[in-house]
Amino acid sequence: MSKKKKQNKKIRDSYPTKTLKELSDEGRVPEYFHLFDHVEMKEWQAKQPGYKEWEKKIREQEDKEGPNANLGV
Repeated sequence: MSKKKKQNKKIRDSYPTKTLKELSDEGRVPEYFHLFDHVEMKEWQAKQPGYKEWEKKIREQEDKEGPNANLGV
């Protein structure tokens, strides 16, 4: 294996991974979320603590800087 491939493998393996079951058990994603449509997901997110504050912060930032400010456009 080349040096570059070894470095890339090392970088990839340094990030922790979690299974969908673990995320579901933690409450980070709803059970059967793959069956949710956009509307159901928005409703579920709105029930999560801190989501409304996060969404408000994002909207204020977009109003102030524009919707593509973080893209460098």
